[in-house]
Amino acid sequence: MNILLTNGFLLLIGYSAGWLLDKVGLPRVIGYIAVSILFSPNTLSFITPGVIQATDPLMEVCLAFIAFEVGGSLKWGKIKKHEKEIVYITLLASLFPFVFISAGIYLFFLLFPSVLPFDPLSVLLLALSLGALASPTAPAGILAVMHQFKARGKVTDTIMEVVALDDALGIILFSLTMVIFSLFSGDGGGMIIHEIFLALYQICGAIFLGIGMTVSMNYFVHFFKIEGEGQWIVLIVAFITLCVGITKLIQVDELMACMAMGVMMVNKSDQHKTVFKIVERYTEDLIFLLFFLLSGLHLNIATLTQAFYLVTIFVILRTIGKFTGASVGARMAKADRKIRRYTAGGLLPQAGVVIGLVLNIRAKAEYQAIAEVLMTTIVGAVIIHELVGPVAAKYALKKAGELRLGNRRNKSGD
Repeated sequence: MNILLTNGFLLLIGYSAGWLLDKVGLPRVIGYIAVSILFSPNTLSFITPGVIQATDPLMEVCLAFIAFEVGGSLKWGKIKKHEKEIVYITLLASLFPFVFISAGIYLFFLLFPSVLPFDPLSVLLLALSLGALASPTAPAGILAVMHQFKARGKVTDTIMEVVALDDALGIILFSLTMVIFSLFSGDGGGMIIHEIFLALYQICGAIFLGIGMTVSMNYFVHFFKIEGEGQWIVLIVAFITLCVGITKLIQVDELMACMAMGVMMVNKSDQHKTVFKIVERYTEDLIFLLFFLLSGLHLNIATLTQAFYLVTIFVILRTIGKFTGASVGARMAKADRKIRRYTAGGLLPQAGVVIGLVLNIRAKAEYQAIAEVLMTTIVGAVIIHELVGPVAAKYALKKAGELRLGNRRNKSGD
């Protein structure tokens, strides 16, 4: 089956599944993911791996759009009002899962050494890596639920701001873990310094790139006097795609770059309302549908049985860590009662960021000992988080009283 025929078929089936779930009040994104897993090469073998590889650039652009929109939620004026609680919730909702999972997996190895056939050093590094990978939250699932059900309010704003920041913190935590990995592997000081500078370059370079892309886009808008919505769509797609392409060229983090672009746009551009209105109105539904259909094709349902114990530990301890960290952070900041109780419900989904990070470690020859089990565990956990996360987010926002259920079908035209 050729690529265009495959994509057209998946779009129709995926949209239909999302429409059916929307009719019964469930997030459409669950339907998208279920369809993509069902038709993946790892399930029915309906789609060949070559087709998936050919669509990888399209998936990256979709993820870039999502990161750009998440960055657009970080408006300084809004953050200033809740600065303390956002910082506290982000830090503790990232650090608690890191500590819980790192300690929990190593303790599991001590109690049941035959389940993890590695030496203690490799298990320690596996535990630290999985702990670091617990921090990021996938923005796509949360954003899809919020826009499907027109969520508005304090909890909604807090979730979006925390999601944007904990992705950045997750990348930093993972980079630090790589440094620790190098230290324990005995690669020497030169290797450690190299890892530190590489992490700084990837993060700082991405931020500067995102800022530069926004400045360039603003000049372009004024020079060509962009006004029509059709012109805006072309311009937005062009600059976001260009941003992703440049990140590949200079090897910096693409999610961070696109998020920085969104942050800069919403805070420093006088055209930000037009930009994000057009993104939401004309591209959002297609971007979400494409992203979850294409990303789900990479997920292998068999991994749930292959790494059952590790996946179970990871999912349970990450959930406990997110809820505990968000609650403690909100209490320390003396946040509103609704923020204390319901913010964590929107921090469960995981997808693009963690898959990208684990692929990064898998490609390094010196980490081959734990690479396969690490990938298997993360993919298995992603399947669960992406199916359960949107439901948890909808439930939390409904309990917080921030969903507009009566109007939720207006946007999709159903």
